[in-house]
Amino acid sequence: MKLNFLNNILKRVFLLTNSRRTLHGWRLVMGCLFLLGVVSGKGQTGTTYSGGPADVSMGAGTIGLPAVVHFSEKDFEAGVQNWMITQDSLGILYFANTEGLLTYNGNDWHLFPLPNKTLVRSIHVSSGGRIFTGGQDEIGYYFPDANGKLGYHSLKSYLPKNQQSFADVWNTGTAQGRIYFRCTDRIMAIDTALGQRRSVVYPAPSEWLYMACVQDGILAQDKKQGLLKYSRGKWTVIAPTAFKDQVITAILTMGRDRYLITTLKHGVYLLEAGRVTAVTLPAEIPQAHIYAAAGIKREPTQFVLGTTSKGVYIISLTQNPSGKPQAMVVRHFTSESRLQNNNVLSLFVDQEHNLWLGLDKGIDLVDYNSFIQTISPVHNTPAACYTAIIDHHQLIIGTSDGLYKTDLSVPVASDISYSRGAFTKVSGSSGQVWGLYSTGQHLLMGHNEGAFEIKGNSAEPIYRQEGVWLFQVLPHGSIQDGPWISGNYAGMELLKDSAGRMVDGGRVAGSPFESLRFMAMDTVRHVVFASHPYRGVYGLQMTSDMKTVNAVRLYTQKDGLPGTLNNYVYTLHGKIVFCTDNGLYQYDAERDRFFPDSSYQDIFGQMSLRLVQQDSAGRIWFVSHKKLGVVLKDRTIQYFPELTGKLISGFEFILPVNDKNVLVGSNDGLIHINIDKYQAGRQKVQLLLTRVTATAQTDSSLFNGYFTTANRVVKSQSEDKIAQLPARYNSFHFTFTATSYRPPREFEYSYELEGFDKGWSSWNAKKEKDYTNLPYGSYTFKVRAKDRFGVESQVVQYQFVILPHWYQTKLAYLIYLLLFFMALIYGRYVMQRKFEAQRIKFEKEQEKMRYLHQLEIEHNEREIIQLQKEKLQAEVSFKNQELASTTMHLFKRGKLLAKLKEELLEAIKALPDHNNHADFGKLVKMINEAEKQDADWEQFAIHFDEVHNNFLANLKSQYPELTPADLKICAYIKMNLSSKEMAQLLNISLKGVEVARYRLRKKLGIPGAQTSLYDFLSSVTGNMAVGLPGGHLSSDQFSPENEPTGES
Repeated sequence: MKLNFLNNILKRVFLLTNSRRTLHGWRLVMGCLFLLGVVSGKGQTGTTYSGGPADVSMGAGTIGLPAVVHFSEKDFEAGVQNWMITQDSLGILYFANTEGLLTYNGNDWHLFPLPNKTLVRSIHVSSGGRIFTGGQDEIGYYFPDANGKLGYHSLKSYLPKNQQSFADVWNTGTAQGRIYFRCTDRIMAIDTALGQRRSVVYPAPSEWLYMACVQDGILAQDKKQGLLKYSRGKWTVIAPTAFKDQVITAILTMGRDRYLITTLKHGVYLLEAGRVTAVTLPAEIPQAHIYAAAGIKREPTQFVLGTTSKGVYIISLTQNPSGKPQAMVVRHFTSESRLQNNNVLSLFVDQEHNLWLGLDKGIDLVDYNSFIQTISPVHNTPAACYTAIIDHHQLIIGTSDGLYKTDLSVPVASDISYSRGAFTKVSGSSGQVWGLYSTGQHLLMGHNEGAFEIKGNSAEPIYRQEGVWLFQVLPHGSIQDGPWISGNYAGMELLKDSAGRMVDGGRVAGSPFESLRFMAMDTVRHVVFASHPYRGVYGLQMTSDMKTVNAVRLYTQKDGLPGTLNNYVYTLHGKIVFCTDNGLYQYDAERDRFFPDSSYQDIFGQMSLRLVQQDSAGRIWFVSHKKLGVVLKDRTIQYFPELTGKLISGFEFILPVNDKNVLVGSNDGLIHINIDKYQAGRQKVQLLLTRVTATAQTDSSLFNGYFTTANRVVKSQSEDKIAQLPARYNSFHFTFTATSYRPPREFEYSYELEGFDKGWSSWNAKKEKDYTNLPYGSYTFKVRAKDRFGVESQVVQYQFVILPHWYQTKLAYLIYLLLFFMALIYGRYVMQRKFEAQRIKFEKEQEKMRYLHQLEIEHNEREIIQLQKEKLQAEVSFKNQELASTTMHLFKRGKLLAKLKEELLEAIKALPDHNNHADFGKLVKMINEAEKQDADWEQFAIHFDEVHNNFLANLKSQYPELTPADLKICAYIKMNLSSKEMAQLLNISLKGVEVARYRLRKKLGIPGAQTSLYDFLSSVTGNMAVGLPGGHLSSDQFSPENEPTGES
């Protein structure tokens, strides 16, 4: 390490000499030779462990090891060394790095090089958020621009031209409105008021070695004059004899005009009212060379000291009996305490009381104030811890590698993780240690190889037949005097005290040959419940002296247990309970069955449980699904996510000693929980919006983590900084993080885009959010965070406005409105013209439609007339057929009667007896009368008039002189019968028909022979009225007397 340190310094000498600052270079060479002596005692870097048991001494570290987070140059991608660390009001950390200003927000590292690309030695954050930096031949400050991106502003131009060349700036600070920068040959003061460019340079009397800004000025150390104070425009030497041959490395304010001063090789001093008093320290601290120091705000009397070879000390300032100040070492962290190395260049206690270390190589975050610590009894070898006990002010831990113990240097009532010392291994204990039990006089160890009693630093066997899990005192005995019982791999064994020595009392008769790892005793019923993880629960009925098992009962799922596997028996608040995969169960002796325990149903429900353990405050510690939890007094559950998966599955162990000491077995050491510190240590969550990017064709960075107003960094966006974005920027990417650094960094986030989202999102671990294709309008992005305890941060928000496209502006809408009204007017004109044209067209179409309609009506009427005509013709045709049929019937009847008459006449003539002639004469007379009857004619006339529109009645009314015989002739002519047919029907001769026709022509007045009688009758009856009412001819009009005769 000495060679590495010298090598780094020589590199800087080379850089300085190459930059023509030979004077500063030779000065640094001299300093290099001086520091060689300083670091001569420096140890090797890296993680090293002692090879065997270490003696407890002032040099030993605390047994409790906090969580340490390592950051290497690969993580932050910058130089390996960091010379100063600080933090701003937003929670962002700043590191003076060998390659520039390095920032960290809990999620992202960013490097901001100086313009001349040299290292940054010192940094200071002002109340307004300016990050002042001092580098090699460069001074200035970083401040965010309008978009929140850090930019560098040089202050060299504020200096006189003859003062603008200088070496490294080792200290930077503000006091009384000025910013001060210290080089070895000068201190430069610049007024920070806006618009002023005044500066003052204070040359070193010999060589400025250190500078600190205090409330009423600055304190600076000169190599020859010692410590000086600048106040009210003048320098004053403080304690002229002090610090002349020393190197001050830190000045920490403890109150008004009261300071703690650390030196590189000469220890620590108190400066109070101008008087310097040395603080008594353990000899190891000055030998380690104090290179950096910081105060702890939570504990005003505690301070952190960083050394060049022995890591970090936390000391507490007290007074010795004589009233002089002295320091006690509270914690000591080294590479054996998981630091990357022991050479501390810078340190800082952040707002959450985390300790940041700038090491010779890399950065470490030490959660020294955490309520969870790890106690590792075995260095260099990971060892599972199965059990532990505090006995006779010793912490004794059973591991997979044997039994280890250490003397406690602090009271058990306090936090034992602060105990300083080393663990020693108990001889004869190698192997797996399952259980520890103290009777007050005897310390018993359950081991893979049997039962042992611990005597001093040795393990003496009690019996070795079987491996032993646990020990319990029998109900009728006492913890101090016994007798005791042990559960082992093959049942139960008795133990007893014999003349101050623990001896084997023999096997419990009748006990099952099963592994009994979990046991609880029902002292009233003399029953031992022993659970087996794979078989169920054994109920062992014992004799009253508990030395014999009378009966064995195996309880399984059929007896009320939710399952045969994973059942564990414990005693909770004086009651025997059973942890199962389905919650907590209890045994009902009256029904000899198991039931869910209603007392804890509202807490555990159907939770799978492996272990329950109560503490002295009434809290219940438990393990479920590899998670450790505790039921608080208000019956709420608090989990410890840091420990999830770290407990030994199937071999869970919890020992609640008191509120400051809860011990938990794990795969890698014993975990120590300070529940008091947990309840008081909840921190306020601080949230940072780190970046806002708008996307169009290319990405545009709108915001980079800093809000500003009036040249100050603020925590919220001001109204005048709301971004007004063109419409093409309508997709956004937001990133955010909690600037809380305590491990594990387990935060959840919820966000909402006001103006787009309908409400807050669900909690999730994502630290970014995207929105795409947003319409124009005003938006507010809101985000909040919460930690694993449910503590929420304040809402951080970012407002922005997406402007409309040119065609969506107010002017465009006004133009649209004017165009709309013009379009309405023009549209009205066009519509009127259109309506007029349509009206004319409609009228023409209506006229055409009316014409077509009229044509259609006429056409329909013609069709109706035609149809009616056709119907009438069809009816006439049908009636004519009926008339023809009737006429033919009459004709045939007349012919038949004539034939009969003729045959009768012939028959009469042939009769020999003339007496019969009279009878036949009667028949002939009857036939003659039948021939003259006109009933058929009456029916005929009715049908005829129906068919021919009352033809006969109308004809009679028009020609009254017509006789019935004439009407018959007219009817037969109308029917278009031949003269022969008419003669037959009328029973007259053919000549008689002709005579009748001739007479008829005379009566009808038919002129000439050219006009046929048929045509005349058709024409005459076609012009007649439709018939007389009831217009049928009576039967008397067709009486035989009126018929035409056969004579002409």
